[in-house]
Order: sequence, then structure tokens, then C-alpha cells
Amino acid sequence: MSGIFYKSINFLLRSVKFMKISFLSICSVTVLYLTAQDYEYTKLDKSTTETINSKSFSIDQSSYCRNRSDPESVIWEENFSSPILNNSHWSYSIGNAFNSGTTTVYGWGNNEQQFYKDKKYKNTNTNDNLFIEDGYLKIQPMKKKYRGFAYTSARIHTQNKISYSYPSKLTFCFKNPKGIGLWPAFWLLPLSTDTWPTGGEIDIMEARGRITNIVSSALHYGNSPLDKNFTVKEISVPTSVKFQEKFHSITLEWRKNSLKFFLNDENEPYLSLEPSSTGISNFNYPFNESFYLIINLAIGGEFDNNLIDPSAMCFNRECSNHDDPNSRRFIIDWIEYAKLD
Repeated sequence: MSGIFYKSINFLLRSVKFMKISFLSICSVTVLYLTAQDYEYTKLDKSTTETINSKSFSIDQSSYCRNRSDPESVIWEENFSSPILNNSHWSYSIGNAFNSGTTTVYGWGNNEQQFYKDKKYKNTNTNDNLFIEDGYLKIQPMKKKYRGFAYTSARIHTQNKISYSYPSKLTFCFKNPKGIGLWPAFWLLPLSTDTWPTGGEIDIMEARGRITNIVSSALHYGNSPLDKNFTVKEISVPTSVKFQEKFHSITLEWRKNSLKFFLNDENEPYLSLEPSSTGISNFNYPFNESFYLIINLAIGGEFDNNLIDPSAMCFNRECSNHDDPNSRRFIIDWIEYAKLD
């Protein structure tokens, strides 16, 4: 295939999962390097993809995010009105691996190719990959060699600082980055120390930088890493309101024994889960506990078959190698955690 180069990487993965670990032992994974000419859309899988064509899309606007909640109902919010990342809310994940028992699992269990960097500028708690600019949180991928890795990015979380549970609704207003190999995510993991996926995982939004108008939400659960399942739903929007060009919001409405996901101001959820739902009915329902929030931008990985276009990355802090630097950044306008009536 034109523009594709192959690079085999040997790495060790234990048969467990923290984020989305494939059950491998010592193996060889092929990373596919693509150029812009290989940029293409994936055909919709009608069994898992729902097309949402909201009435609001008939009006051209920069943001289709839902209206904010009544201030009295808001428990916690981030508006990124200050250039300083709030250290009392957020911590950085650092590196390209995590420890599972005595085993180091590289690539965050997904063959991801980036090194997540720590804060660099103490006065703002930010770095060259993650910063607040013009009232937005921005995470950008960089093609920069660092500690043996070809790329750097950022991942922040609220573990041990802010937790989330029911009854509540959690909303974030975002715009996704464009580029083969970019994998933005906004998701939750449990505070419990249960082995994945016993404690559950809530993926509020994930996307492939290769595909402009589709995002997905997923729920992971199971009895053990080898006895597990997941429920997933992809949603697509018209190309005139692409997730990479317009701001959209996803809201998780969280009640006891119930999770519902909504796009923008839609009244009907595109994904729902209860203990009796297909897929989870034979497993323990883990979502009546407290979770913490994670925001990250991964590079490569199994979510999009290890595809990467190196030219899609930023080459410096200003991302001056792209005419529109913001098109390569995962941009978050606001996050809101509110009481649910």
C-alpha cells in the first residue's frame, strides 16, 4: 500500500488489562506508518453506529454543546478560564507503561507509541503537550524523541482529588484532533483496587483521528481479564458538523443501576446500560461505585490498528508545521459535574 512502512516492535504484555490490554505474551506488533494520501473514512458498521442528525445542525455555529446546568446544581466544573491548570483537581500520568504486580506493561497495554510527559512549567502546571490557551484546555501530540520514544503527549487524571458517582451527570464540551494515529479519550476508572475489568471502565468518548465524524462510548466489565465483555456504541454526525471542526458535548447521566449517554442537547440517549442489559446480565454490575476521570491523547495503538502518520504531529510547541495548529489538538472547552434530579 502506498505510503505505508512497517516497523516491528517486540514488547511484553501480561494477560491482564488496565485500559484495553490485548491478551498477549511476548509478541511482535506491526506499526503502520501512513502519509496524508492514505487518509480515508471507515465505512459505518450499522450494527454499532447510530447517525444523529439534530435539528440544531441546520444552523452553522462553532459549538453545538448543550446548555450549562443551573449553577445551584453544579457540584464541580472546569472552565479553563485561567492559564494555570488547577493542581488541586489534576495530576499527570507519566511514561509509557504501568506496573501490574511484578510485570511492567508497556504501551499502556494497547501498543501506544507516546511518552506522557510531566508538567514542565511550574507557574502554570503545564508542559509543551498540555496547556490552557484562550480559555481552552489543549493537548497536542508531538513528534519529538524523548527517553527512547518517537512521540510525546499528555494524560491527566483526578485520582485521589475528585471522584464521581451517582446520581449525577458529567458533561464535557470538546473538539477532536485530526490525524492518523491520534486517539483522544475522556474516560473513568474505579477508585477500587479491583483487577480490571471487575471494577468496570466507563469510556465517555473515544475517537480515531483518521475519522472526522464518528466517536464512540463504551462500558467494560467482567469477572476477570479472561472472562469479560463490553458494550459499545458509535455515533456519527453529518460531515458539515464534524467532531474535528465543531465543538460537541457528551453527557453521562448516572443513576443507581443506570448509565445513559447523550450527544449535545438530544433528549434520547444513544447508549444505555442497566444490570439486565444484553451483554452484562451474566456479569456483576460494577457501576454503582465511585470513579475518577482521565483525559488523554494517545498516539498509535490498537484502537485504530496501530496506524500512525508522523506528519500529523506537531514538531514544536507552537505546532508551526501546520497551517492550523488547533486542528491537531484535543481541545476541551468545559467540564461540568452536576446533581441529577
